[in-house]
Amino acid sequence: MPYSVVIAKPTKECNADCTYCSAPPDGAARWSLDDFKTILDRLQGNLTPQVDWIWHGGEPMLMGPEYFRACAEYAKSQGVNLNFAIQTNLLGYNSGRWRGVFEEVFGGRISTSFDPYKKYRTVKGKAETYDRMFWRAMDEVIADGFRPLVIGVYDEGAADRAAIMFDRANAYGNFGFDIRFNYAYPAGRVRNAGMLIQPQTYGQMLIDLYNRWISEVPSFNITPLDQMLSKVAGFRALLCPWTKSCGGKFLTIDPDGTVFNCSEFSDLGDPAHRFGNILTGAVQVAAQPVQVQYYSGADVVPALASSPASREIIQRSRNVPPDCKTCRHFQECQGGCARDAVLFERGMGGKFAYCQSWKMVFDRLKESVLTGEADRVLYRLGIDPVAARYRLEAGQGAA
Repeated sequence: MPYSVVIAKPTKECNADCTYCSAPPDGAARWSLDDFKTILDRLQGNLTPQVDWIWHGGEPMLMGPEYFRACAEYAKSQGVNLNFAIQTNLLGYNSGRWRGVFEEVFGGRISTSFDPYKKYRTVKGKAETYDRMFWRAMDEVIADGFRPLVIGVYDEGAADRAAIMFDRANAYGNFGFDIRFNYAYPAGRVRNAGMLIQPQTYGQMLIDLYNRWISEVPSFNITPLDQMLSKVAGFRALLCPWTKSCGGKFLTIDPDGTVFNCSEFSDLGDPAHRFGNILTGAVQVAAQPVQVQYYSGADVVPALASSPASREIIQRSRNVPPDCKTCRHFQECQGGCARDAVLFERGMGGKFAYCQSWKMVFDRLKESVLTGEADRVLYRLGIDPVAARYRLEAGQGAA
């Protein structure tokens, strides 16, 4: 099964020291250019014609602009079509050094992260330093013509500040950045913290944002609300968490070459969900105790794809809780994210931890589509409101 998304973590080093970081430094050396070449060579023949290659971390900008240029040049020389993107904290951005790479290598596909709950994001322990450096960089990035997606993670104490990010994006007018509102989850430095935001709180936070979004219709999009609206309108999605078929299509590679399905499983670091190592050729055949077999060259990636952890997540598409299949929102939700089921010890086929949140939000979205409240935002997303209503009404009639 060919991979369409590769999340590459060439380093977990970082120029910040955020207290809740889900992927803190792990002591592994940074990738060399030869490491990238080895990885890409081994992936060839196991990729779709176009691949979304997302540089992640840690802080990937620490690799330097010339590293990304060299990787892009090598991929091109090998005839591999990679759509490079980057997830970065932006703290190291300056126009003279990075603008060309952001435009020519990444094609403007940039995402970053920031939360208005300042105590979490720090540089040398100081939230004010992080705040100052981030907004300086954001101003420069937007002035250079880019519109990065800004991802925030919200815990129970930060939910009431989600509107601050809406206001921040709005302040840029037509240049407002898109925003993603994620739930904080226990991994990395907060691995043992338990559920960090309650499903009711997270669901209501999204509904409040949605009501404002469809009322004001700003120039920016809000995720996951835009993806959820697309699902309500009947569009197929291949993005997490709106697909139950990510297994066999996503691949995440850590600095030491360790392979997981996605970045979220990588952050957990549980050997039970590890495929193996693309650099050493070690493929995991058992997790407790860990047992591996070694492969070389072109045999490595097919063996990783056949590992027990890979097969288990591929089976997730069929292994969802029975009551999910009868849920009024199953067509849109697909049973939720497998990582979250595992995260809260419900097993790969367990109930998605934020099921209540999605039910709350999908109920509100469907109501707004049927009443016409969502029409202006649907038009902005390129969706015909009449067709969306017809799809919902037909579904309700079938039910």
